[in-house]
Amino acid sequence: MIVNIEVNKVKQLGDYVRYLSTMGIQRANSGHPGLPLGCADIGISLYGNLMKATSAKPDWMNRDRFILSAGHGSMLVYSLNYIFGYDFSVSDLANFRQLHSKTAGHPEYELELGIETTTGPLGQGFANAVGTAIESKMMAARFNKPDYNLFDYKTYVLMGDGCTMEGMTNEAASIAGSLGLDNLIAIYDDNSVTIDESSMDLFREDVKGRYQALGWEVLEAPLGTDIEDVNNKLATLRDSKSGKPKLLIVKTKIGQGLNSLLGSHKAHGAPVGAKEIAYLVENSDLKSVAGTSDQVEAQELLEKQLLTGDFFNISNFKDALGDVLEKRESYYTSWETMFNDYKTKFPKEYAELLEYRSTGLTQELRSELLNYSAKADATRNTSADVLQIVAKHTQKIIGGCADLVASTKATVKGADYITRDDFSGRNIAFGIREAAMGGIGNGLALSRDFIPFTSTFFTFIDYMKPAVRLASIMKLNHLFVFTHDSIYVGEDGPTHEPIEHLGATRLIPGLYTYRPANDMEMAFSYLEFMENEGPAVILGTRQVLNQKLFGLELDRAKAYEGFKKGGYVLLDTQTTPDITLVGSGSEVSTLLESKEMLESKGKSVRLVSIPCLEKFEEQGSEYVNNILGNGPIYLMEAASHRGNKAFYRDNILVRDITTFGMSGSYKDVSKHFGFVAEAATKEILEFISK
Repeated sequence: MIVNIEVNKVKQLGDYVRYLSTMGIQRANSGHPGLPLGCADIGISLYGNLMKATSAKPDWMNRDRFILSAGHGSMLVYSLNYIFGYDFSVSDLANFRQLHSKTAGHPEYELELGIETTTGPLGQGFANAVGTAIESKMMAARFNKPDYNLFDYKTYVLMGDGCTMEGMTNEAASIAGSLGLDNLIAIYDDNSVTIDESSMDLFREDVKGRYQALGWEVLEAPLGTDIEDVNNKLATLRDSKSGKPKLLIVKTKIGQGLNSLLGSHKAHGAPVGAKEIAYLVENSDLKSVAGTSDQVEAQELLEKQLLTGDFFNISNFKDALGDVLEKRESYYTSWETMFNDYKTKFPKEYAELLEYRSTGLTQELRSELLNYSAKADATRNTSADVLQIVAKHTQKIIGGCADLVASTKATVKGADYITRDDFSGRNIAFGIREAAMGGIGNGLALSRDFIPFTSTFFTFIDYMKPAVRLASIMKLNHLFVFTHDSIYVGEDGPTHEPIEHLGATRLIPGLYTYRPANDMEMAFSYLEFMENEGPAVILGTRQVLNQKLFGLELDRAKAYEGFKKGGYVLLDTQTTPDITLVGSGSEVSTLLESKEMLESKGKSVRLVSIPCLEKFEEQGSEYVNNILGNGPIYLMEAASHRGNKAFYRDNILVRDITTFGMSGSYKDVSKHFGFVAEAATKEILEFISK
């Protein structure tokens, strides 16, 4: 075991973490001191004695990762990263939770700051950690050679009672156990306290037994203050050859270092007060740094610091820290020497690695997607076809489904599934664990080496929404492929017919939702996702669409320019239109039929496709008005527009879904809701005759 920081120095630096954390929270008058107080010593030992990572190269691809799943305890990671040389200052810690500060209320993904992922919604960080552990295994399977372990990093994740209660954590832990992720080490801060009260009455299960049943190796540290025992057991788990993910359950006491709040749930989520912090200072090695004679004097000093934000800085603790920063940097320099030798000995593999580090979009891929053409089909099948094209051109594409490959068709054909014995495959069997799938997909996307796709029915995005939102916040290249996108699911009925979900994804900032109407738009959707930074949702239909929309002979480059603006004129008229038909996805097929019926009655009709409403809205009024025109508009979309219709102009008639769906054949359901050409044509004629 590496011991860079002796036990007594760990405790001194741990008290410094407690001081920084409680002071930052006190100054903000907001935050969660409980976890930093209880886990400060663990964090110091983990960073100083166990992890191979360095602030000198925060984006080192083989660094050990630390993820704070219990993101509300963010002052712990900010304080640790400040002490260990990342780009934080005492001033940053003093500005905790202030606008534009580096120290947000919950950790926000920024490698330069040593923040591996954005956490906050409990359990998401744990699932991210499972994803990063899988990523390490997959990259190792592709690039490691005898004596050249380019990728063997460990992922450490710290969780509390809340994370352990969350259902998605159990889902992710089950996947980790099934895959034998022995490079994943979880630390459970078991302090038996939640925001409201003791958790003992509401959380009585045997966590150790549960994780063992899920295939984990579990050790317990019954006394969290015995840091030597904690350190030794973490080292034992790190070095274990059990072939299992590891969990250390540490019995901590919330409010460690405080006086009246020690063991109280009141120390969990509120500032502890200058008097309690003064007690911490006067009853620890911090007293010599403060130079105060008693608690009253300490409190007076602290209250001045709270006003100025001028906290004790790391220079006061150089002796305790010793040469640990240099030792941490030496891990990287040793690896770099090996990597430089690898480049020479394995030029082919090195060239492939550079491709993984690129965007994955080649000119050949771009050209094939621009010119893609296929026969009429359900767009879930079209999506699957396009996915194979992308996967053919870049090995970065990996992913899987929540046990629905037969339905969503989202898989890399001809590629293997990863298993506990072989991570060289490109497909991942997530099982029926949608919540974990979303979080694990985000974890796989964090390094930017892979572009993951995750897939299920659109209605089940509700299980994944927090992960979709976090992918958007972090601008991760995570592709969400959802199918069975509206009432056309038919026989499965309202539980499986997503009515409100389209509006929900469109409302997420930074996320673009594509609802392609044909083969061309499906290929364009994938192309635009590959061209841009950030996540996307691509929707597919269960039913076959209008064959007249497929294989269109258009200037593809020009069509793509219109597509990138979110909406464009798909089929125009030679004269001023009597009506402009507007829709997305499957409704464009219905509107094309209606257009032909209206034209047979002498009407002049423009057909507008809006595959991405968010992009269309971003273009501004001049472009939007040019596409929609000034005349009557008929908008058809098999989704709820509730909350928007009050703002539509009088010359707009909207055909949307105002109730939940129904069970029946998709044709009967469509007819019932008026989503057929005959019904649309009838109400359009009535509308424009007024």
